[in-house]
Amino acid sequence: MKKKLLIMKKYISLFSFIALFFVGMQFSAAQSSDRQQSAEAIAKQKTHDLHQLVTLTGDQQGDVFKVLVDAEQNMGELRKREISDKFRQEGMKTLDMRVEEGLKRILTPSQFKLYQNSLESKK
Repeated sequence: MKKKLLIMKKYISLFSFIALFFVGMQFSAAQSSDRQQSAEAIAKQKTHDLHQLVTLTGDQQGDVFKVLVDAEQNMGELRKREISDKFRQEGMKTLDMRVEEGLKRILTPSQFKLYQNSLESKK
């Protein structure tokens, strides 16, 4: 009888360990997917903010979102890399210029001017 209890305890311990291992794997996978979604979430919020400012059309919203997702993904890569501050700042300036060029292409001249005025007032 004691042998059976001892064997059952071992099996329960083994199954508990396996269950904890899989829970840890799920948690790790969830964290990595959150990091992947963060660029999209940030771009979505920025697109919404821009829409509130200049009233974007549906097509403009989609195009702006694409530009901002690309920029956020690149900024994330710049933050991850072990590079000098000078190189990181140059990369950020380049990304800002790319976003500005993309928005200039997408927005009407009056929308773009309103956007630029809002940036200047934030500085």
